[in-house]
Order: sequence, then structure tokens, then C-alpha cells
Amino acid sequence: MKKQILFYGILFSILIINSCSKNDDSNDNDIIIGKWRPIERYESNQQVEMPTCLPYIYTEFKTDKSINSYMVSTLSIPNECGNINFELGWNWKNLGNNEYRIRQFEYQDYIFTFYKDGVNLVEEHPDGITKTVHEPYNN
Repeated sequence: MKKQILFYGILFSILIINSCSKNDDSNDNDIIIGKWRPIERYESNQQVEMPTCLPYIYTEFKTDKSINSYMVSTLSIPNECGNINFELGWNWKNLGNNEYRIRQFEYQDYIFTFYKDGVNLVEEHPDGITKTVHEPYNN
């Protein structure tokens, strides 16, 4: 059960997204590009505890539309988190109107809605209930 929770937590971390740009070919102004670390999680607008390992993972959205996730640089990572480094073939596409499609290879895709709150990136999950707030990560 803990491994399933960790997997889904990592999956949602990988699926972080938002954009002001409606032009998919113009990555220069795309706000998802960069490294992001989850700091808060909400369900039905009530703050909830994040899965144990999720705060120790950051996701990098690259200009080539690929997505990777890594462990943060800290000595205080819980042992149960192990060593995480994901290059799973995930990619993103800006659909406009703050919506992004995230997919692994050509399999199942997910549509997320995102927006900025100050410097943070807010991710609204496809379930319409869950929301994750991410801060910029500078390692």
C-alpha cells in the first residue's frame, strides 16, 4: 500500500503543469519550464498531509518537452524514500487556457490545469478535487 501511495505521489509530482502561453511552439514564456518541488497538497480546498517522500522529489520540465524527476539535495531524506531518479519517457504539451497534456510515450494522458500564485506553481489535478502547490527548486 505504501508503495502504491508513493508511486501515485511521484506520478502527480511528475505531472506538474501550468502556462500563460497559448502558442505551443514558443517555450520561452512557458511558466512550467524549470525545476519544481511540491510543498503543499489540498483536497476539496482543505490542506492534507503529503505522501512521505513527495516533498523530497523535484520535477524538471525541459524546453524539449521532456519531464524528469530527481531526489532533492539534502541529507534528511527518509530511508524509505530510497534513491529516486525518473526518466520515464514522460512529455508535456501546452494546450492553451492553462491546460497541459502529460503523457508517457503514447499511452494514457492526463489533462491538468495550472496557474501561478506568486512564484509558486499551482497544479489542479484532473480529479477536480486535488491541488498541489510547487515552489521553484534551485539545487
